[in-house]
Amino acid sequence: MKRCWDSDPNNRPSAIKIEELINSFMYPENKEIIVQFKEAEEYRKANFLSIKNNQLTTHSQAYYTSRLLNQFTRVLTECLDCLDCSIDD
Repeated sequence: MKRCWDSDPNNRPSAIKIEELINSFMYPENKEIIVQFKEAEEYRKANFLSIKNNQLTTHSQAYYTSRLLNQFTRVLTECLDCLDCSIDD
């Protein structure tokens, strides 16, 4: 998957290579791959349940709603005021 995100398009796999890779996962010739997938899926499920059951604590000053950031809104207001300017020829 990381190769798909490469900044250089020449390093990214082609659609044909991706299709071949997906097909190799769906119809593996090597039975070891099936075993590895099952183990990975069991590990994923076990860790998901342990994270889900774990109580997370949040920071007392954390915000979960939108709010204005004064330093940025001040600059934004100045920029918007500048848009009201006109250039006379």
